[in-house]
Amino acid sequence: MMEITATELAAQPAGIVLVDIRRAGEWQATGVLAGSHLLSFFDAAGNADPANWLTELARVATPQDDLVLICRSGHRSGIILEFLHAQTDYRQARHLAGGLLVWLEKGLPVVAFGA
Repeated sequence: MMEITATELAAQPAGIVLVDIRRAGEWQATGVLAGSHLLSFFDAAGNADPANWLTELARVATPQDDLVLICRSGHRSGIILEFLHAQTDYRQARHLAGGLLVWLEKGLPVVAFGA
């Protein structure tokens, strides 16, 4: 399964590694899921440095971890998930279906960026 719904994620026990791939301005605007690792993948112009990002990812998650990627709508995290599954050992990774928009629509909790 490549995605997890907001309801499923909210009900999951501890142990999931959450990686929010949005940018700082987005984290500031909406807040973040508690415990998320904040690792921007794309810059504001849509550019990325996958090799550097994978180095940062390896500091917070192994390919064996239950990894869930988070973005605003699920679009960017879906692209990164395909990259992870195709070109890395992170084949168990999933992403949050509908992204933070659906999480917030369901009234699920976030914490302030930097809190």
